[in-house]
Amino acid sequence: MTSKEGKQHVFSASGQRVTAFVPPGYERYVRVLNPIEIAPGLVVMWSEVVNRGGLEASPWMQWDEVTVSYEAMPANNSQPDMGNPHPSLAKSLIRVLELDSSRYNFATWEGYAAEDGKSVIDFSPAHRGMVLYSGKVVDEKGTAIVPITDSGRVPMYWWPDDLHWCIGQDIYARSLIIGCDIATAGRILADPELDAYLIRETDTVLLEDF
Repeated sequence: MTSKEGKQHVFSASGQRVTAFVPPGYERYVRVLNPIEIAPGLVVMWSEVVNRGGLEASPWMQWDEVTVSYEAMPANNSQPDMGNPHPSLAKSLIRVLELDSSRYNFATWEGYAAEDGKSVIDFSPAHRGMVLYSGKVVDEKGTAIVPITDSGRVPMYWWPDDLHWCIGQDIYARSLIIGCDIATAGRILADPELDAYLIRETDTVLLEDF
């Protein structure tokens, strides 16, 4: 990906509601949970941990609630990364969003190592300085390309120029929020490779940095 200059600030909401992290006005909002890597290239989903613990999944469940049972914990006590979507999640989103070889926009926190000196704007709600990128996520053969920033992370924010959909969350989050249309939300919620839950734009986004 390449650093992008001068992108208009499109995230202007305030507070801790869903629309503080992605723009308001979408038909549907979905929360997608970051899977847990238990070995290189091998992940488990939150729903597997929930089932092993005999718990009931909910749209805003938090990791400390899911892992109340020691027997349900993933191998090596692994946890979902904060602020770094797993590559398998990125590939699933590229597929389910039906992205093509166009260029898309991304943003990542300026405070990560190797991100200094690039185009930065403040994102709500915490007014964090975010470095802007643009790049392709699908090559000419239709193969997914996982977007990676200079800090080696998958960005937390993704959006097309027309904002037909938007992915975003705080830099400490273990999940992503997606604003989109009804059809796209349906595909996300139905995909077996995604731990996804329908949420409301008026929901309060809980802090996930614990």
